Amino acid sequence: MKEISCKLLVIGAGPGGYVCAIRAGQLGIDTVIVEFGKPGGTCLNVGCIPSKALIHAAEEFEKILHMAGGKSPLGISIGTPSIDLETTIAWKDGIVSRLNSGVAGLLKKAGVKTVHGWAKFRDGKTVEVQTETGMQVVRAETVVIATGSAPVELPSLPF
Repeated sequence: MKEISCKLLVIGAGPGGYVCAIRAGQLGIDTVIVEFGKPGGTCLNVGCIPSKALIHAAEEFEKILHMAGGKSPLGISIGTPSIDLETTIAWKDGIVSRLNSGVAGLLKKAGVKTVHGWAKFRDGKTVEVQTETGMQVVRAETVVIATGSAPVELPSLPF
């Protein structure tokens, strides 16, 4: 079991956590960030960014459909458009990957050590992180919990 000590431990590399860790690193604070997935959180990885990329592709496809359906006063015509969804998804994944790499690069440039895995508190200043290579213990003077949230269904307001 490996152990690390630091001034600041940030749990969660979403938009709250990675910004906190980057700024702390820029200020010279010995910082460790723990994340089980890729940096960037829900918005970057599976929410806002990928959705907007796919919406953009759909809008571009719709423009071409409209061009194909009408008669051009210039005499320009095109055949029936089609979409290769596999290529579109790969394009979206490329955007997400570049942004993940950008966040990871900013963390590294700020001197933040990244530990990949799940953090579980031992006490108020110590966490155990289950990583691919085994258990790692991180002790910190200060801990920031930036794990985001999950919706909870209320009995009177079901999803």
